[in-house]
Amino acid sequence: MINIDRALRSCIRTGKVMLGSNSTVEAGLGGQAKLIVFAVDCPAEVKAQLDTMDIPVYGYQGMGKDLGSACGKPFSVAALAIIEPGDSEIMALQREIRGVEA
Repeated sequence: MINIDRALRSCIRTGKVMLGSNSTVEAGLGGQAKLIVFAVDCPAEVKAQLDTMDIPVYGYQGMGKDLGSACGKPFSVAALAIIEPGDSEIMALQREIRGVEA
């Protein structure tokens, strides 16, 4: 199991991430996102859109404010899209997601 908060911070520092529901949905629909992470309190209509995409989606076990602070941001983040993982191990979540679904 990876430390998700540490992996997110590393990804934001060394990779490319889109923060926010609208940007996340756009990145997913545009085929840019490699992985999507959403908070427990992410709006239902956004979650519904994310579920239709053929991209691994990870449910962060915290509220938007927790996800925001995990990203090192002083604001709430409902969802984010990983475009480039950089030096982080965030893409290991894909294997965890597949392991749960398998």
